[in-house]
Amino acid sequence: MDNPESTPGSTPSNVVRGVVADPSGAIVPNAQIDLVNAAGAVTATLHSDGTGNFQITTPAVGDFTLVVSEAGFDTVRTPVKLAKPIAPALAGPMLHIVLPISTMATTVNVNAGNSVDLTASESNADTSVMSANDLKALPIFDNDYSTAMSAFMDSSAEGTGGAGLLVDGVEANRATVSASAVQEVRINQDPYSAQYYWPGRGQMEIITRSAADHYHGQFNFTFRDSALNAQNALAATKPYEQRRVYEGYTTGPIPHAKNSSFLVSFNRAEEDQDAVVLATTEAPTSTNPTGQFQANVSAPTRDTEFSTRAAHQFGDRVSAYAQYAYQDSTSQNEGVGGQTLAAGGYNNHYHEDDVIFHADTTLSATMLNQSSIVFEHDRNETQNAIEAPQVNVSGDFVGGSAQNDSTSTEYNLRLSDTVSWTRGKHSVKVGANVPHLDRRVYDDNTNGLGTYTFAPTLDANGDVVTSALQNYATNHPSGFTQNTGDVRFVYHQQEMGVFAQDQYKMTDRFSITPGIRYDWQNFLATDRLTFSPRVSFAWVLDPASKTVLRGGGGLYYDRFGGGPLLDLVRYENARRRSLTLSLNPATQPADGCVPVTNCVTLGDQPANLAQLQPNAKVPYQIQYGLSVERGFGKSAVAVISAYSVRGVDRFRSVDINAPTPQSNYTERPNPEFARIREMQPEGTFIGNGMDISFHGELNKYFTGFGRYTWSHFESNQEGISWFPQNQQDPNDEWANSSWDRRNRLGMYAIFNHQSVANLALGIFANSGSPWTVQTGADLPYNDLLFNARPDGVARNTETLPSYVDLDVRWGHDFHLTQSKEDESPKLGFSAGAFNVLNHENGSAVDQVESSTSFGQVTSVAPARRIQLAMRFEF
Repeated sequence: MDNPESTPGSTPSNVVRGVVADPSGAIVPNAQIDLVNAAGAVTATLHSDGTGNFQITTPAVGDFTLVVSEAGFDTVRTPVKLAKPIAPALAGPMLHIVLPISTMATTVNVNAGNSVDLTASESNADTSVMSANDLKALPIFDNDYSTAMSAFMDSSAEGTGGAGLLVDGVEANRATVSASAVQEVRINQDPYSAQYYWPGRGQMEIITRSAADHYHGQFNFTFRDSALNAQNALAATKPYEQRRVYEGYTTGPIPHAKNSSFLVSFNRAEEDQDAVVLATTEAPTSTNPTGQFQANVSAPTRDTEFSTRAAHQFGDRVSAYAQYAYQDSTSQNEGVGGQTLAAGGYNNHYHEDDVIFHADTTLSATMLNQSSIVFEHDRNETQNAIEAPQVNVSGDFVGGSAQNDSTSTEYNLRLSDTVSWTRGKHSVKVGANVPHLDRRVYDDNTNGLGTYTFAPTLDANGDVVTSALQNYATNHPSGFTQNTGDVRFVYHQQEMGVFAQDQYKMTDRFSITPGIRYDWQNFLATDRLTFSPRVSFAWVLDPASKTVLRGGGGLYYDRFGGGPLLDLVRYENARRRSLTLSLNPATQPADGCVPVTNCVTLGDQPANLAQLQPNAKVPYQIQYGLSVERGFGKSAVAVISAYSVRGVDRFRSVDINAPTPQSNYTERPNPEFARIREMQPEGTFIGNGMDISFHGELNKYFTGFGRYTWSHFESNQEGISWFPQNQQDPNDEWANSSWDRRNRLGMYAIFNHQSVANLALGIFANSGSPWTVQTGADLPYNDLLFNARPDGVARNTETLPSYVDLDVRWGHDFHLTQSKEDESPKLGFSAGAFNVLNHENGSAVDQVESSTSFGQVTSVAPARRIQLAMRFEF
């Protein structure tokens, strides 16, 4: 059936079946399919399976409309006629539904009397969506869509373990296909759904292409060279760079295997680049008035990714696929740049293998089960560029060595199962997921040779007696740390969750979606009951203008990731013996304490510990908000939303064995140990925000999506690894949060996209991130944290310069045959420019008040770069 919108189907059967595809022939999984009778009522609802197939069995007869919709596509309506079958469940002909791509569309669903269900929670228009067509047309640097879309995420919605990533509905740590094999990327699709662990603004959903039933593919080559770049603002000479990316996919039927198809994708990225170092390595002299050292350090990277998928349709109700994904990447001199010298770099080798099994089972005309099993193995090896003690001169430079030798190996099992059921006014989802059931092995040789910290020496008034550089020149460190003891650690990270939610359509204009979620993790021995109620609603104020009021809220418990688990395994019982020595440069011998054994006997020093606060609770945040959306233009939607967030029982770290004020900060309460780091759920943060966003096609000349956000966040903690300035008064830290960027703007737009004279833009502008003024010294607290601030100065009182980035792209596809159909082979060329304005986007600053470069930007984002690309598609 070439035109499913206009060609009626006469089906003398009570079974409607077919396959859903996009204009390129690629299968569209999980498309919403509704059978609507002549009165406008929905008689059956389901989703296409993993291979795009669907089948509806119904006893109804008469004239019907089959309505198929999916995010990123225009809705297709196909008339069908159902007659009483000669035999029960007699199948009619296969319908081939082709969904035209709508560049910036959102999800649309069907309800009685209306072809678009604006009350559906997943129809939330406050969603950032990038389709496969957008990825080809927009200025996306290196085709790295995940980094590009992360500009539309909200740091306040992330957990201790970071932001959320779902690939085809399953939690993941990366996409297992290359960029061209991605169908769609979404953020905030359903902000208050109990199905997801994270709030909508804190997770990214990636939908990959499915294996198709005919041959189709795409091959891309991307190139850039420093000869086309602008000069880096902090480099003495232009940094060298050359990037070559070979990427693509192909899909089609498997020969001699009925109802089977394959998808293969690959990515090979080769980048030769320089890291830019700007550090202060000596006191100012007549030949070097600033004392600064500038250098370009070679830091090449290589990345190879490959995946292959085989899909099969088992009868009318079950489709499944198996996939293997491979990644191997290397990098040299990682960590170098800014105030970190070449000696402080390290080399990295990462390898990952994934085996994935996925099945979609149509249990009935109104019930679908989707299940996935993922086996994951990864290995991360880090090796110091130079083997030597690390040298940290506060506010000036880091060198000597990275002291980062380690090998991490993970064996992980992920499980996911979701059942969707529609009955009358109810759309119910229940499911369970296990994102981590893993065994981790960590070979730890970090800081084996130790780290010397050189800080300024201050007098009783806080004035500088000798600078950090002067103490470095005379070998008078202020502190020394070193790790010895056990080097191999085995630990387990275990997490699981279950959920249930019901979208209840109370009227044609109002629906409510209550849900509840339960999560468990093995980080805490007690207080593991983490039930999270969620609720959202949608009220259609005006169907003609698509004006909808939405709102909702809920609880979101925190996850901790593997880092805190590893710290407990290593340091709770001092299996990894971590030493922390506070040294006073004024009392050291004239020739100093380098090596430190000139001044102390390391074997006599007490070790550090790490522990959880007894009866620690699971942190959580409360999120709630309202939004109003309205359609305009050809198919565009504008949204104004406001939200509030409150974080409760947030983790921080406190040294409960810090030197006491009663001893003038010279003696620890328990001399048997040095620092005792206690992870405490005692912190709080609050915040409010407002978004103004749009997406869609305004007219034939302009389409795009964008978002402006104003927000303000305050807190008294900065995460589980953060220590307060004064360990005796950890609550005296209320200030702006580190993620408190008041204004953020992100927008992608395409002008004249159907013409050879097209232009695509990316515009990003943010207020600067906060930073804290520090003395660089250990006084008056002598806890060797070196995070003291000048008297009367709060956290995060300063801000980095603003960030401004304008990207542009032109591209055009040339058909290689006389046929101009979407599936005909074509060759495309494009040119993009990134940071066109060559704005100096500072990313780090010297925070140490006594440093000669205090307040100066020490690291910037790349200057203007040109990217050339070629694409072959068939």
